[in-house]
Amino acid sequence: MPSNSFVPMIAAIFVGGAFIATTFHFWITAIVSGVLGLAAILYWLWTGTAVIPEKPEKDAGMGVTLPLYASGSKSVGWWAMFITMMGDSTAFASLIFSYFFYWTIQSDFPRPDAPGPGLLWPMLALGATLVAWLLMLLARRFNSADKLSASRLSLGVSTMLAAAGGAAAIAAPWATGLEPTRDVYDATVWVLALWVAVHNGVGVIMQLYCLARSLARKLTAVHDIDLQNVVLYWHFAALSMAVTMLVIALFPLAT
Repeated sequence: MPSNSFVPMIAAIFVGGAFIATTFHFWITAIVSGVLGLAAILYWLWTGTAVIPEKPEKDAGMGVTLPLYASGSKSVGWWAMFITMMGDSTAFASLIFSYFFYWTIQSDFPRPDAPGPGLLWPMLALGATLVAWLLMLLARRFNSADKLSASRLSLGVSTMLAAAGGAAAIAAPWATGLEPTRDVYDATVWVLALWVAVHNGVGVIMQLYCLARSLARKLTAVHDIDLQNVVLYWHFAALSMAVTMLVIALFPLAT
């Protein structure tokens, strides 16, 4: 558990400021506020959370000893990530629902002349993201076996593939000429593509954080809560990418 700190409050102010500034189209202010918010979050995580204790257990009295470190499903952080991603998945499900909702109420969804996102870019996005997810599983396994070099290599390659997958997801509607302001079909495809691309981007930040923690010897075979939580995040991110790319690429072909 983190120690007392004002850093989370500072992070919340800047992150909230980014959203508020975006609402009023203050783009520069939003970007600066968002970057400062991210920096505050990373600083707080690095200095105040997942601290490696001096000893594994502590005597609580009356013959009871309590562990000072936990990871995986035994930790509060793992469950916080799980609950967060369940909420995130609910929002994602509503976006997928909107795609099929418009299909049921509009006879021309997708419209006959819509180019659609095609197959190439969606399949590249899906393939890169799934391999990135598999490499995260390998990174966790290598780390648990204390094979740090192999774990770091898996993390590094996974990070590059995750970034490539997010870029390919955006390229799918962009390269095929879909315009988000033209009609509801183009807009819906763009929103879905941006959703998974942003989640890949967040995953990249998490992967780089884990890599930095490993290089700093703050992520070990025993003290691996950061990697465990990030792998859990990637389960959801990979599933979201798979559903999105299959829907936007294959459904137009079926209609």
